[in-house]
Amino acid sequence: MGGVNRMKSQQNKGYLMILAAGALWGSIGFFATLLANMGMKAGPVAFFRVLSSTVMLALALLIKGKGTSLFRISKRGLLSCMLIGVISQAFFNVSYMNTIEQNGMATAAVFLYTSPIYVALLSRLFFREPLTGNKILAIMINIIGCVLTVTGGAFSTVKISVFGLVMGLLAGFTYALLPILSRTGAADEDPFTAAFYGQLFGTLTLLFLIRPFQNTGTVFTGQIFLVLLGFGVIPSALAYIAYYGGMSRITETSKVPVIASVETVIAAVIGLLAFGQTLGAVKILGIGLVLCSIAIMNRQ
Repeated sequence: MGGVNRMKSQQNKGYLMILAAGALWGSIGFFATLLANMGMKAGPVAFFRVLSSTVMLALALLIKGKGTSLFRISKRGLLSCMLIGVISQAFFNVSYMNTIEQNGMATAAVFLYTSPIYVALLSRLFFREPLTGNKILAIMINIIGCVLTVTGGAFSTVKISVFGLVMGLLAGFTYALLPILSRTGAADEDPFTAAFYGQLFGTLTLLFLIRPFQNTGTVFTGQIFLVLLGFGVIPSALAYIAYYGGMSRITETSKVPVIASVETVIAAVIGLLAFGQTLGAVKILGIGLVLCSIAIMNRQ
């Protein structure tokens, strides 16, 4: 009985850590908007986010491990982190940026928040996780809530081109692969180590995919470096440390994207407080549905 209680306690702690990761990811839009207002293009923003995160995590590993001990990683963990970096960092960022460029931010966000469907199906396929009525209901409510939160019900802003459709589906799928790939090895490593290697491979891949140092159109001032530092630490390094720490404690991967969707709630609140965006009735309804879906997903 004590072992069962300890297991439940560990899982609850894991879900709380994933909730924290989602909350930290909710600040992505804040930093990205600041950098865009300073003249940085989307490609370099994505690259310098993972680059600054990699540097911060490397320093953290040196300090935490009092040397290079925490840089050691198993072959399975390294392969998992490499796939995460290439697919769920680099390819995701490229496809998501192209979706935004082709279809606009609201449409891109709608595609992104279809990821719980992919995760549920892949978890069923690879990990034999049951598709319960609770999960299906939570996923449906979550998707509706996320869509209402990011669009505010203004569906006239949703536009789709053929290329944008392909990129949007790819963005949602590569985003959904993060919890799946994490379970294949990265979750068995120290959270700091897994976060570092995931960001490192993402940085190297983006370096070749988007050539961020060519025609950035940006003069790197002290203010930009300060924002990039915050971008690399808060919604990147700290978020992924919490995320991998949570993944190492849970057994049901299909719950992860619904719990992490608290990101949309935090993003909406930050938009209200920092940029004066309005929270109309539809957005408030969307936020309520997102929170409701998280509660349903965690209902026994």
